[in-house]
Amino acid sequence: MAEKFDLHALRKHLTQRLALGLVDMACHMPTLAISRPVTAMGLRFPSPLGIAAGFDHSGRLGRRVAALGFGFNEIGSLTFDQVASLAPAHHGDARLGINLTLDASQSTAEACSMLSNGWPHADYLVLNLIGPASAALLQQDARLRQLLTALRQQQQHLNQAGNRRVPLVAKLRCLPGQIPFSLAGLLLELGFDGLLVAHDPGPPATRQRYHDWQDQRQQAQACEQIEHLHSFCDGGLTLMSVGGIQSAADLQGRLNAGAQLVQVHAALLHQGPWLARRLLRAPWK
Repeated sequence: MAEKFDLHALRKHLTQRLALGLVDMACHMPTLAISRPVTAMGLRFPSPLGIAAGFDHSGRLGRRVAALGFGFNEIGSLTFDQVASLAPAHHGDARLGINLTLDASQSTAEACSMLSNGWPHADYLVLNLIGPASAALLQQDARLRQLLTALRQQQQHLNQAGNRRVPLVAKLRCLPGQIPFSLAGLLLELGFDGLLVAHDPGPPATRQRYHDWQDQRQQAQACEQIEHLHSFCDGGLTLMSVGGIQSAADLQGRLNAGAQLVQVHAALLHQGPWLARRLLRAPWK
């Protein structure tokens, strides 16, 4: 069993590296950029389609992905030490998001320091609350409120002192029958800028799960979740959606439901670096 697991992990690692390398090469090719600009969280994005955290973990692609039609690239999820050693991102027109791992074992001071280290590099920051490191935080309401309050205050301080505005987003899991209304309400209360809604149940990302997302009933469920959150937030949070996007129809469905920004990951592995062009060339409805 251990040998099978190692082979599976190796295959996944090689697939990820190959896909990242192909996208990197494609960024250097002369192409006619596709522009579908949108404004969200006070920022102008070249398009509403971006790359989710986990694909370009360390920021190898950076902002250069705009050449392929992507409006933003979210790197990470990064730990305290990884954020501290971040190098400046490559130049380009895409917005750069930095996904920060909120670890339940961290002190509030450590979490605020991590946010401060990521702030100079980012166009927007994401607090990741769907990873195993943060699972315990979701069971500690008072601790979570205190931590999110401190991080929001630190973001405000950095924005004021640095004379630029870096929006703050929280990433939450959203599954059928488990829409995080309570946490969304807390984000609204604290004045967060956005909510990144993760519709997928999490790792491992298998080929079967990729095919499952081709069931239109599953796509409809994700759109319904966004619709409910859009109604609940009433414009108070920018909604971002990630999970299962494979086609122009999938993208359009999330946008129509109320998401302003949409991310892809698995589709890049399966469909290659020209994915954004295919998804964005379809007429807007």
